[in-house]
Order: sequence, then structure tokens, then C-alpha cells
Amino acid sequence: MTLPIAQIEADFHAHIDSSPLVISASTGSGKSTCLPVWAKKIGRVLVVQPRRIACTSLAEYLAEQSQQPLGKEIGYAIRFESHFDENTQVVFATPGVALRWFFESKLKEFDVVMLDEFHERRWDMDLLLALLKSHQAHKLIVTSATLNTQPLCDYLHATHLHSEGKMFPVEETFIADDMRVMPNKHDLAPRVYQACTQALNETQGDILVFLPGKGEIQSAASALKELDAIVIVIGLYSGCHKSQQDLALKQQSKQRIILATNVAETSLTIPNITCVIDSGLERRTHLRGGKTVLALEAIAADSAKQRLGRAGRTQAGRCIRLYGQYAPLIKTTPPEIHREALSELVLASACAGFNIHELQFLEALPSSSLNTAITQLQKVAALDNDLNATEHGKVLYPLPIDAEYAFLITQMPSGALKQAMIDAIAVLSVPARVYQLPNNSEQLEELNKVLPNQCDLELAINLLRGKAPHVNVEQHAFEEAKQFSKQLREAFSLPELSKAANFDRNLLLQHIAQARPDLLYIKRNNRRGAFGNGHSEVIPAKESRINDKAQAMIVLDTYAMAGKGTKQAMTLATCAAPIPLSLISEFAQCETTLNKAEIIDDDIMVNISHVFAGVELSSKLEPVTSDTLIPACVELILNNQLMPGVAEKVTGSIDYHTLYNLAENITETLPTAEQYLLETLTNLGIREQDDLALIEPEDLFYQGVESWLIEPFKEKYPLKIDLPELKLSVEYFFNAKRLTLHHESGARKDAPKRWELPAWLGFKIKYKKASKVVDVK
Repeated sequence: MTLPIAQIEADFHAHIDSSPLVISASTGSGKSTCLPVWAKKIGRVLVVQPRRIACTSLAEYLAEQSQQPLGKEIGYAIRFESHFDENTQVVFATPGVALRWFFESKLKEFDVVMLDEFHERRWDMDLLLALLKSHQAHKLIVTSATLNTQPLCDYLHATHLHSEGKMFPVEETFIADDMRVMPNKHDLAPRVYQACTQALNETQGDILVFLPGKGEIQSAASALKELDAIVIVIGLYSGCHKSQQDLALKQQSKQRIILATNVAETSLTIPNITCVIDSGLERRTHLRGGKTVLALEAIAADSAKQRLGRAGRTQAGRCIRLYGQYAPLIKTTPPEIHREALSELVLASACAGFNIHELQFLEALPSSSLNTAITQLQKVAALDNDLNATEHGKVLYPLPIDAEYAFLITQMPSGALKQAMIDAIAVLSVPARVYQLPNNSEQLEELNKVLPNQCDLELAINLLRGKAPHVNVEQHAFEEAKQFSKQLREAFSLPELSKAANFDRNLLLQHIAQARPDLLYIKRNNRRGAFGNGHSEVIPAKESRINDKAQAMIVLDTYAMAGKGTKQAMTLATCAAPIPLSLISEFAQCETTLNKAEIIDDDIMVNISHVFAGVELSSKLEPVTSDTLIPACVELILNNQLMPGVAEKVTGSIDYHTLYNLAENITETLPTAEQYLLETLTNLGIREQDDLALIEPEDLFYQGVESWLIEPFKEKYPLKIDLPELKLSVEYFFNAKRLTLHHESGARKDAPKRWELPAWLGFKIKYKKASKVVDVK
């Protein structure tokens, strides 16, 4: 069968040697299978494919077509698994693998690099493209199903080739109560069942159902169980079993319902699909508090178009949408660089030999995310001040885990602690949930006897080592965690998992706190039971073992519960370890505050508080030091406990200076009495309490306006008035030529008389007592 992509073969060969190629073609046109075969005629080909399932299935398909064993002429490389050697002509690899190869050798083993499905706009694909553009050493092919290709062609100075695919008509149906209702997860499984039963009556081919994730796939599969007699129900998602992939990717004799994530949107060709059921949902990353989190979102219009296209590949088809026809979907899915943390991108760039500011990206990196990433990487000593990778950074980057996790491993002082940290991080690095706590109370009680510390970190380590009874594991995710542990143990030349060394939990927590004090959280005094670190607030998740007695904890993993607004959002701690408050005192960045100064037996004492995240850790009365002497003296002066009368004199002088400036329309920022006294005592060189004997009260007086100016002004515009049985304060409004007399104290009931007051020529005078205001005449 001739595939649509064949129409551009001659142009492909005509231009591949002279310029980069940007090739746009619809899904199923044959670009992922034909282009690598064409390209290998001019050299060894690396095909970078965003998804692992697509990477392995494409390699297996082409190897089968070549009638050669997998790994001989056609091979692949994904995390933890590879089938190729130095003679393999076409190697499919995921972006993470390709980036590490670029770091090691600049991909010098390959002549042609093909970035497939570039329209998905993953950050690692954007980075690879920027690196390859800068390196200028490979024939470059970039393919896309949906991308607006002009900006990409301009960026690469590339030749654009387009293949028109064959698309049969697809009839759309919308199942929704309102034409504008957005995709939502409410009663999703029953609605999928309803749509599937409708589709089975209307189509003879297979049915592809797009769902946001594994959990929704499993729920829908359970709802469809009663259809097992007439159809095969298959789940297709990242990490699903190889047998499920084979059932999905090869046509069966029985009609199929394939429940898939958007891995089936463009990356995979699934035969015999004549009906698509679109939930309109996906799980998409976005930034929250500087971290990448995963949230349930409505798809964009470009994804909706791709999903529909799956139904019209070989014959006329149907598309059933589980949302309104006029739902206001966003136009396109934002690129990952705009919705994810950039730490890994920045470190990868530096390790490949490029300062991040030296690379030209297809779209500029967001400055806020970029600056946050640089700060985080410098905090873990992965980047130097010139944003080049340090030797430490080069150690961290090749590890198949987040750089901040890798940093923790390197900071452990012994092999036993390194092993413990590796096993915990191995569990945390699996994107899927690895385990669930037992529901049975007896089993939970037995688990608590074996692991009594109510510690998620300890549980993760012991789970991987087979020492956590009754904990339910997700087998595939658990195996992936063990693979992480194996690879990390090998990288650090440590014994294999079966020979894991015992570790001291308290020592482990101490070194984590020392290496990453920003992971320390203390219980806040609020009703939510939240913990804070001065920058963010978290609440232990339901799946966490942290109990109500914990007063502080180390938090190693979180996820965000998105709300409609910032106040509704919650960050939940999923992997935490309870710690004593002493670790907070020792390693956290606490604030030291001077609460109260006192004079005891002629010695100045201060009450010093150590505060973390708004919680007081300790408070102690101590003799003043050189750092606390002047603030203590200022407090005592303002309270008239030291140099009585000085505070009143200074405050009054500053008040009159302020009033003088107001009368003369002078704009000037004046100090408060506290600020003035702090500065004056510092300038006088006060270092020890004995130095106070060398100064007189007059040395602290404030003189902001020359006395020959301020003295007559004070007589003309007093701030206080003392009358028989009445004390008043005066508020002036010079521009309006009016003033208000405020009742301060005194038994007089009536307002003051005009003759009792200063002249105040031209001023209108009001008298205010409580809420009552009267004119003074």
C-alpha cells in the first residue's frame, strides 16, 4: 500500500543535503516510518520520538518490515532498555536519552537527526532543536502533524515539505445538556459507557476512547465489563503492559474498545478505528509556586481536531464528543517551556556546553521560570556564577532523576545513607503511584509495629527492600522504582538492592536537613493543620503517614490541588518524614527577633526569640550583645526607662518638623523617632553598655529646623493646648486654612471659646469630641 507521504519522497532526497527539512503531514501519513528509511540512505539516523510506547512500537514495526532482528538494522533506546549497537542504522530514542547522548558526544555517531511529532512542543524537544541548530553538525528533519510551520522554517532557515493525507468524512455528535458545556470529569465512566453502547450500534470498526489518565481508564474499563462478551476492552497508556500495547496496535478478530490517553492522539497508528469518543480531557502540566504540577484540564481545539482525525483514516467515521459543540476550548496547547519548571532544561543545556543565554530557542524562555531555575541549580551547586555546569552539576545531570534529588544523594556522607536516599528517591521518581497503604485496620496496625515512626520516607525505603508488610503495590510502577534503584546504585558503585545496608533514620534526616534546609516545615497555628517553611505551606495528603502529633517534618514530594483561585489551591505533602524541632533550630533559616528590653540590676537585658515560618521556637532573656545593644537602648528610651524625657523631646521635635514642612509645602521624608535614635546612637559609636555613661540626653535631641525658625513657628502653631479642665491636640490643614481641635482629656462639656485659643488668623476652627464635631466661634 502506498502511503500519502510517498508524494514528497523525490523532494525529500532533493533537499536533505542542502538545508534542514520541516515536514508537515497528517497523522497516519507514514512520516514516522518512511522518513527514517529514506534518511538512512545518506547516513546513520537518530529518530527522537517523544513517547516511549511510540518509540518501541515504531522500531519493532520497522524491524519487522526490514526482516531483520530488532536491534540489527532498526533499534531503539528508552530509559532502562535498549536494542541497538554501533552498526544499527536507525535508532529510535526518547528525548531524555538523546539529550544525554548529546551531552556525552554531541551525537557524533549519527549523520541525520529527526525530531518526530515536534508539534507536541515538549521542553526537551525544544532544547534538542536549539542545541542542534547551534551545533550545525547534522542533517536535520523536523516533523509535525499540526504545527504552524512558518515560524519553525524561519527559525531553522529550513525547506518546508507538506504531504496531503487522505481523510474520509467524520460525522460529529455531541452528548451534552448545554451546547457550551466544557469537558468535565463528572460521571465520566457512565457517560463513556453510554457513548460506547451508542457507537457499537452505529459502527462495525473499532472504537477509540480518549481519557485523561490511567485512573479514568480503569474506571471506564470497569463500567464496560458487561460488554466483554462482544468486544475486547483494552487500556493504552504510558507504562501499560506490553500485551496491552500489542492488542491495541494490531487488529484483532473481535471488535475492540481502546481506552487511551492522548498517547494515541498523534504518536501511534491504531488500525481499524472508525469511531472516536472524546472526553475532551487530558492531564497537563502547569506551574504552581515555581514547581511543575499535573492537573486535569480541558483539551485545546488543536487536540480536538487530532482526536477526530483518528476516526477517518481508512473509511468514513464518527466522533462522539462528551461536551458541548460550542465549548470555549483554548486554541492550542501551550508549549511545555511556558508551563513547566526549567531546572532540567537549564542544567541539560549547561552540561551540553551551552550557557542557557547563548542558545536561541524557537520561543523565548519565560524570564521568571528561567531565573527560578538558575537560582535552584546554583543552590545545589550545579551551576557556577557564569551559568556553566560545575563538575558537581555534570555528575548530577546524567542521573535519571531530578537534579535536586540527585544532589541529596551526593550529600550523604556514607554508603549506607546513600543507599537509603537512593531507594527513597527511586520510589519518588516514578511518575505513577507506586503503593497504597492497607485499608484493613489489623494490617495497618501490623505495619505500624514494623515501621512505628509514621514516616513516608522510611516506608518508601523499606517497601523497595521488601520490608513493608501489607502495603499494596502497583506492580509496573514498583518494577520501575526497582530499575531506578538499580541504575542509581550502579552509578554510585553501591551494592545491589538485595544487599542493601541498614541505615540510621535519624542520621539520614539530619543530613537531609543539613543539605536542603528549604525542605524543613513546621506546624503552623491554624485550623487547617498546615505546615510552613516561610515560603510555602503544605498539608499532609491522605496517603501520607504523617499524623497529628508531628510538629515538624521534612517534605520530599508534593502535589498541588488546583482551585478556582489562589486561595483555594492547596499543596499536599505525599512523602514526608516527622522530625524533632531541634533539626529546625539547627538547620533552618530562622529569624532572630528582639521582643522586649529590660533593665535588671542596672544591666540591660533583651528577650530574644528564634522564629521559623511565623512559629516561635524559643525565647530567652539574655544580656545585650554588640548587635542587640542599640535596638535595646532605643526601646528603653522610647519607654522612658532609659534617659527619661528624651523620647518625648525627640518625638515632639520630629512632629514639629513635619508640621513645618507641611506649612511651607516642603516635600521631605523624615525619620521616625525610632529610626532617628537608632541612627544617632550608631553614629555616636555605642558598642558596650558602659559607653552610655559618655553621652548626655542633649546628645540625642533632634534638630531638624534651625531654632530661630522653629521656635516662633511652635508658638504660632502649637500641637497641644491646655485649657482649664480640657486638654486638646491640634490637627492642621494649611492649604484649606482650617484646623481641628481633638478632645484628649478633661471634664469640660462645652467646646472651647475662640478667645481662649491662639490667634490662628484666617483659620476656620472645628472641635471634635468622639463623633461630634462643632464649629468654634
